[in-house]
Amino acid sequence: MLYLVRHGQTPYNAERRLQGQLDIPLSEVGRAQAEALAERLLAEERHFDRLYCSTLSRAKETAAIVGRRLGLEPIPIKGVEEIFFGCFQGHIFKECEALFPKAYADYKKRGSDSNAHGGETGEDVFLRARKALLALPEAHSGSALVVCHGAVIGYLRGAAAGVPLCDIRGLIPDNAELVPFDEEMIGRIAAWGKDR
Repeated sequence: MLYLVRHGQTPYNAERRLQGQLDIPLSEVGRAQAEALAERLLAEERHFDRLYCSTLSRAKETAAIVGRRLGLEPIPIKGVEEIFFGCFQGHIFKECEALFPKAYADYKKRGSDSNAHGGETGEDVFLRARKALLALPEAHSGSALVVCHGAVIGYLRGAAAGVPLCDIRGLIPDNAELVPFDEEMIGRIAAWGKDR
């Protein structure tokens, strides 16, 4: 069983600024969210065999705060980093529209199928995240907590629910929100695309 959690809030999250793979640290609010998550997990007496995290600092810091309270050392893994948003990174959408009108128009039309911004598509993110998660032993037996990113969790949830990856609105969790992926969901993620 895997439990995915989005990192705590960053200043960019508060500004609704696209951070993508820019390495933005947690804000004080984000650190408090990570502490509150750790408290909740302790209160619920949740047990995890391992704690994994993305290689980006906001996920590593969230995992370090949670790990200290749970007695687990975070293990950074590649493949679960946030979507690479190309030229959009560091901007709010209004700025993207003004600075990169063609790329923005393509993104508005095609959603996460677009990579006109020079970054990844939603499918790119899903495929690398799926590979990373299915390689974890706890995806098949045991239990692990994985601190990663909103779009990563959104695309995985979409695949598990049979939602087109170009539209994951409503599936991206809040900062420090815990999202369980049980055996059935992991099976659907593993099978995604095999009937295409």
